[in-house]
This record gives sequence, C-alpha cells and structure tokens, in this order.
Amino acid sequence: MSSYKGLTDSEVIQSRNLHGANIITPPPQTPWWKLLLEKFEDPIIKILIVAAIIAIAIGITNGHYLEGVGIIVAILLATIMAFINEYKASKEFELLNNVNDELPVKVIRNGGVTSVPKRDVVVGDIVIVDRGDEIPSDGVLLESVSLIVNESSLTGEPSTNKTSIPTDSFKTTYSPNQVLKGTTVTDGHGIYRTTAVGDSTEIGKTARAATVEVNNPTPLTKQLQKLSEYISSAAFFIAILAFVILTVFDLINPANSYTLEQEYILAVTVIAIIILLAKYWVPSVNAILSWIKLSAKIHLPYPNNTRRQMLVLLASAMLLVLMGLVIAVLLNIDIFNTSVVLDSNLLSHLLSYFMVSMTLIVVAVPEGLSMSVTLSLAYSMRKMTAENNLVRKLQATETMGAATVICTDKTGTLTQNRMQVIEWDFQGDTGSNELPILVKLSLAVNSTAHIDFSHEPYTIVGNPTDGALLLWLYQKGIDYRVLRDGFTTLAQHPFSSEKKYMLTLGQSTDFEGKLLLVKGAPEKVMSMCEPQSLSSSVLEKLRGFQVKALRTIAFAYSKSVVDSIADSDMPQGLTFLGIVGIADPLRDDVPTAISECHMAGIDVKMVTGDNQDTAIAIGKNAGLLASNAEHASISGPDFEKLPDDEALRVLPGIKVMYRARPTDKLRMVSLLQRLHNVVAVTGDGTNDAPALNQADVGLAMGSGTQVAKDASDIILLDDSFSSIVNATRWGRALYQNIQKFLYFQLTINLVAVAIVLTGPFTGFDLPLTVTQMLWVNLIMDTFAALALATEPPHSEVMKKKPRSPHEFILSSAIFRYLITTAVLFYLVLVGLLIYLKHDEGFSDRDLTGFFNVFVLMQFWNLFNARRLFGGVGVFSFSSNKLFVAIATIILLGQFAIVQFGGEVFRTVPLTGKEWLIHIIATMPVLIFGYLAKKIIKI
Repeated sequence: MSSYKGLTDSEVIQSRNLHGANIITPPPQTPWWKLLLEKFEDPIIKILIVAAIIAIAIGITNGHYLEGVGIIVAILLATIMAFINEYKASKEFELLNNVNDELPVKVIRNGGVTSVPKRDVVVGDIVIVDRGDEIPSDGVLLESVSLIVNESSLTGEPSTNKTSIPTDSFKTTYSPNQVLKGTTVTDGHGIYRTTAVGDSTEIGKTARAATVEVNNPTPLTKQLQKLSEYISSAAFFIAILAFVILTVFDLINPANSYTLEQEYILAVTVIAIIILLAKYWVPSVNAILSWIKLSAKIHLPYPNNTRRQMLVLLASAMLLVLMGLVIAVLLNIDIFNTSVVLDSNLLSHLLSYFMVSMTLIVVAVPEGLSMSVTLSLAYSMRKMTAENNLVRKLQATETMGAATVICTDKTGTLTQNRMQVIEWDFQGDTGSNELPILVKLSLAVNSTAHIDFSHEPYTIVGNPTDGALLLWLYQKGIDYRVLRDGFTTLAQHPFSSEKKYMLTLGQSTDFEGKLLLVKGAPEKVMSMCEPQSLSSSVLEKLRGFQVKALRTIAFAYSKSVVDSIADSDMPQGLTFLGIVGIADPLRDDVPTAISECHMAGIDVKMVTGDNQDTAIAIGKNAGLLASNAEHASISGPDFEKLPDDEALRVLPGIKVMYRARPTDKLRMVSLLQRLHNVVAVTGDGTNDAPALNQADVGLAMGSGTQVAKDASDIILLDDSFSSIVNATRWGRALYQNIQKFLYFQLTINLVAVAIVLTGPFTGFDLPLTVTQMLWVNLIMDTFAALALATEPPHSEVMKKKPRSPHEFILSSAIFRYLITTAVLFYLVLVGLLIYLKHDEGFSDRDLTGFFNVFVLMQFWNLFNARRLFGGVGVFSFSSNKLFVAIATIILLGQFAIVQFGGEVFRTVPLTGKEWLIHIIATMPVLIFGYLAKKIIKI
C-alpha cells in the first residue's frame, strides 16, 4: 500500500482544471418561462381569462371595465406566486438530489489514505474500493483481491470478475482490469487508478445517470388527488346548475321586462354554453352518480379523445345555434335586431350569472392543495437533511410519520461507532508491549480498513471494527502499513453477516511459509479450531468480555500449502490465537430517544450480529429491555426454526434479536408487515439491502455501503438513532401540516360557495365579486399554504399513537370540526347580509364591510388551523417567524385592497373605527375554535 503515493494537492488541482470535476451534467432543465406559462394551462385559469375579456368588452360599452382588469391582475399575481413557490421547491429537490455527489470515497493522496467527496475524485487519483462500495470513476485496476463487480447499470451483467492483470482477450463487455463509474463492488476489494471522471466516463457518455428519476404518486398524493377530483366534480356540477337556475329565474322574473326575442336568445345561449362545457359537467355528473352507486345503471357518454371531444362539442353548439336561427325565422322572431342582441341589460345579466358560476368553481376547487403538499415535502426534506436525514424518496417523508415499528442496528446507530480495544487475551502474549508476530499480522493484514494520517485526530477509513484494531496496533507503536507491504495476499474473503468471519491467505516476509489468517465471531472461529488449542480459561475470558457488553472477536491461523481458497470453503484444523474485547459506548441520547419512541407508540427492536450477552447488555442500557427481560430476546437461528404462525405470535414481544443474519432480518420485517405494522429498518451492509427494500421505510447508514444506500429511502448521515426519531417527528409534522391546510382551505371554500349561492336569494347576485374571491382563494390561500407548510414539529406530535397508513387524510374529527366552523361562519355572514340590507339594497360601504369581515374571519381561522393539533399557542411567534411574517402580509394586503382597491375590488376606504370594530368583532373566532376543538376532541 505504501508503494502508492497518489496525487499531491497541487496535482489534484491541475487534474481537475484539465479534466473537470467528477459530476455528470444533468439533463436540460425546462426554462423558467415555460414553467410559468404552464400555470396558464389550468382550465380554471383559462375560463377566468375568458370571463375577464368578456367583462372588459362589456365594460367598455358601459364604462365599468375595471373589474375585468382586476381579474386579470389577480390571475397574474396568483399564477406568478404559485410559480415562484413551486420553482423554489423544485430547486430544493435538485439540491437534495446532488447530495449523492458528496458521499465519501477512499483515496490515496500525499502518500496516505484519506476520504474525499465523490465529486472531488480526479483523473490520476488512486481509489480504494471494498465490498458494497459504488465505484466513483472509471479506472484501471492496480490491485484486486477476489474482486467481483455488479455492472448491471451498464451492461446488464450482475456479476463480473475483475483482475489487475491486463489481458487482450476477454469475453466480457469491458476489460477485466477496468472498473467503471456507477457500478458496485459485490465482493472482494481493490485499488485502481482513475482514468476518467464525470461526463467522460462510460456511464456519462451514455447519459444513463442523467435520467431524471420519476417518483410514483405517494399514498398521500393519491388521497389528495382523489379529494381534489371529488371537490372539482361537485364544483363544476354546482356551477353549471347555478348558471341554469339563475338564468331561468331571470327569465321568469317579470321585473326584468325581457322581450320575446331576448328571452329566446337567452335560452338558446344558455343551452349552447351547457353543451360547450359538457367536457366539465359530464364527468362531474358521472362522478356524482358513482358516489350514489348509480354509475352502473346511468352513465353519460362523451368522447374520450380531447381534440375530438372539443370538435364534437363545438359542432353540437353550432348546430344548436343554427337550429335556433331556423326556428326563429319560422316563428317570425326578430333576433337579428342589434338593439335586441346587444342590449346591455341582457348581456350584463348573462355575464353576471356566468361570473357567479365561475366564482363557484374558483372558490370550490382547492388550487393551493398541490402547492401545500409540494412546499410541505420540500420544507420537511430540507429540515430533515439539516438534521442528518437525507431523504432519497418522497414517500419516505410521509410514511416515516406512520411508522409503528423500528428495527434498528446496534453498531453506530445505538452506539457511538467509536470502537476501542479494551480487553485482549492472546496466546504467546507475555504481557509486554510487544505482540507476537502472528497477532500483528492477524490484525494488520486480515483487514479492509485504513487510517487517515493526514490530520489529527487520526480517523478510520472503512470498517470501524477493523479500524479499531489498527488504531490499537498503532498505539503500541506498530505501523500496519509496513506489515501489509511485507505481505503478499493470495486470496481474501471479507467479513459477511452470513459467514460471520473473514479470512486472508498469503505469505509474509516475517514468517516462513504461507499463512491462513481467520477472524470473526468467537463461536464461529472456535468451531474451526483444533480442540487442543482451546484452553478452559479462554471460555471464561470470553464470557467475562461479553458480560461487560464488549464486542468480542476471535483470531485463529494455520500454515497452508494451497495458493487459493474459495469463498464457500470453511477452514478447519486451525490453531486458536486469541480474543479481543472492543467497547463501543452507547450514544448518550439513545435512552431518551427510545423512551420518546415508546411514548409515541412506536415499538423498537434491535437486530444485531452480536452474541446474546452483549446484545442483552446493550438492550438493557438503551432501555429496550427491562432488567429481567431476557425472554424478550431471541437468536437468529432460533427465530428461523419457528414456523410462521408461532413467529407471528411471539414477534410483538421480541425486543432484541442477536446473532441475526440478513435472512432473519428480512423475515422479521415481512412478518411484522403481515401484522399490519409500518416498519422502518436500518442497515449499513450489502446484505441489509433485501430488508431495506422490503421495509416501508429503509434507513441506510451514512457510513454504510453504496448498495445499502441505493436500497434505502433515507440515509442517516450521522448513523444516529436520534436521527430516526427526528425523521419520525418530521414525518408526523408534515402530515399534520397538510391536514391543517386542508381544514383551513376547505372551510373557506365551503363558506364562500354557500355565500355565493345564497347571495342571489338575499337580493344581491354577488356579495363577493370575482376579484375579491381571487384574492381570498388564490392569493390568500397561497400565503396560507406557505405559512402552514413550514410549521415545525411541536411538543405534542410524539405523544400520540401512529396514524393508520390507510386512514383518509381528512379524518372524521377534522371533518366535523371543519363543518362546524363553516356552518358558524355561514350563519354569521348571512346574518350580516340580512342586517346590512335595506330598501335600496346594499351600499358600497356595506359590501366593503361584508368583504372585510369575511376575510378577517378567515384570517383568525388561520391561527386556529395552526394550532389544530395543539402544541403551540395562538400567538406563539418564536417557533415559526415565517408564519408571523405571512400573517402580517395577509393583513397588510387586505388593508391595501380595502383602502385602495376601489372599483377593481369594489371597495371603499374604511375608517380606523370601522377597522377596529371589524377586528374586535371577528376575534371571537379564536375562542370558538378553541371550544369547538375541545368538544370534538381532535
């Protein structure tokens, strides 16, 4: 190893300037202006634009066109704000996806082994790869030991043998001495010199890695899509129905004094509009029929192809108009009289009713819902990353909040992963500082770890257990690099969870003949040894180490005459060499974190490869096991022997599984899921990948193998169990934030729809104008989505049992609270309309006051939504300053619209006294929200 000096710092800079960074150029991004224009593809926005143009056209004739201009301005504000928020969220996702380029890689630089981010690997770098690592660049092998690489990402070959020996004849796609970026080491280890990085690599040329990952809809997204479809269907149906009813009422109203010609034109126009909008109301009717279980008997057909659909609808409307003209001529109805057709009274009434129906759609459809989910996910993911949880898959964020069981590793997750040799007992050890040569070789050569000597304190690069042994050697004045340089490795098979041991076959300059060195679990190594080499004191020592919760490793050796050994061959007839006890202290925060999980209704199970004594000792210290709870533990082999029925019966009571193998872990996860649990699993090794894949949420260790990370949903950058608890906390908060927004927005929608429908029957067609509704629904809801989406987890979030993953997001309790709030708001607002009405109708000041009270009631209800699940005071400003800022912006925006909106928003300035009355009169919404929540028990 010391024969490789690697690049110097200056050579690294030169190489990066010459060949570029180790980053694959991402695929071309859609220009921002295209993303902005896409916001105008929304059917509702298109309808509103048409309505605004009609309003302006009619307004030009009567001098009242500012409302149409106001609609366009409101549309622009709403779409631009939605674009800015979603664009920002997409950039946050992009940053999170780039974190993969920061994962550490082992390289040799300046004559020593060190760790650098993957993106910093340059051409000429000497890279060390071990089992489970992803190869960070293309290169040529300098050394290899039993190296097997999974090249399926490039060639489809899951298992390719690699060798450092160049050859001109080979049957594989790439030369056996060539390794490629993006492939994974499945066995063995090697050293290679980088020949290409970034776009110059094979995978960079084929642009496979540049493919954008398409995330399938999550269960939460599906729920929200279904809810939006229900609401939209109902909204379109109600809107068309309201338009027809209002028009019919207008036609039969004698006060309007319409002529026969005008009534005829109005009837034909309404029918034509109904036909043109069939693409919206037909699906709505079908959806409603499906709700009332009549879809099997009644189903309105319409063309499925969009273009054909529009042509059919347009042709039908034109045919109707043509028939109307023919009938009018036959009946001598003069419909061509311009004074009749262009009568401003007729057109304004028709536009008014059309506006009512469009307003119903605007206020009913929850446009801010998807943005609330996007913002909540982006914000939660960013915060989780800041707390050492790198989220790789969106659904993991929400699913983690529903976790009922966490199956956790011990080393590094519950413990500090700072292993130190505390106790040892070697044959031939005289007690002096000098160790026997066989012990030195066993610790230095039969290992895959390295020490980074580039800065103090020295750090371990690679396997922490192997690294602890190397540091112990170094503390005794022994440089493992010298021993490795004097050893010729003929075969090496790294440690695996299935085998429970590692072996190295080779020849040392310090020892005559070939040596087979073995280390691993004591019971495994001892089973390979000659009985006479095992003294009775060894078993006593071993038991003493294990009772102290030390991780024990046994060593053995034999002289060999063979030049190779297969991975499947288990050596026999070894000579026992000794044992060491390694201490890995429990993390200080683990007992508190596990206690918090138990309080939150989450069961924690430890799955470890350690022996029973060590596992139980750690389990007790961590708070997983009571002092007399040995019956709550089971070994992997014993668990394997249990039939499924028996395993399902005992599994809830199992807290610790020791001597566990990957298959035991996988089976445990599968059986827990059969018991309807949402299971989160931690893992760091290649063999943990099946369990990580099977789990509802797979959490890979940041120090683990690339295979484990690729199989995971979340990467724990600090390997800490507390980070898992934080992920659960954020997952629950995310779900609750979306529920808060649903409550807030649907309350507004229900009240606004009811008010708009009630308005004509109180003597005023539009108590709230389209521009006012756009402010309330599109702009105010956009702000509310941002405010509620950024609410951090509160103290109460971990004091409740996990939610059911099958529970509808709008729970029955929240729905009752929503309906109760909406009914109260509706009664208050209708009462206010009746109070304000007088013989002359409504004055502009009356309608301005009504609009202001409506908005202020929703403003205070935003605070009710914030504290829907408790944990935060109504006016608690310190926990979320962004919420306070947004609430202030909403209030200032409302003030500006009322005071300066004028004809565009149909408002007149209010006095300071009126503002004070409105604010004080609407503040009881907070008291009502508190009392209603207590009664409904959310």
